[in-house]
Amino acid sequence: MPERTPIIPAGVSPNPALSPGVRVGDLLFVSGNVAVDASGNLVGGSDCEAQSRQVMANIRAIVEAAGGKMEDVAKITCFITDINNYSGYSKVRSETWPSNPPASSTVVVVALVRPEWLVEVEAIVRLPG
Repeated sequence: MPERTPIIPAGVSPNPALSPGVRVGDLLFVSGNVAVDASGNLVGGSDCEAQSRQVMANIRAIVEAAGGKMEDVAKITCFITDINNYSGYSKVRSETWPSNPPASSTVVVVALVRPEWLVEVEAIVRLPG
């Protein structure tokens, strides 16, 4: 079995409870990301589109720390707390991948871990050889 390597972007404090990303061979598994900056502060307030931009920036930082780029993302799963916010999230997803988007699932959930978080996204990435 390939070795598991934690991926922690520069400027992000290690969390003993989880790794932002885990590389196994040429696959990178990106933990669910919410709209917080490297210090853990909420970004985007109650605006799902703004929160989604921070979420994608967080994912990008993890992917790049592992040596990949957003075009290498093969699958994303989004958890969103209100279907009425879907258009804001969808707009950011389309801007992030204007062509050749990854496979994608979106699940409406009752809540995320903190009530101010509106959207959470995880990813699976195939890194370049």
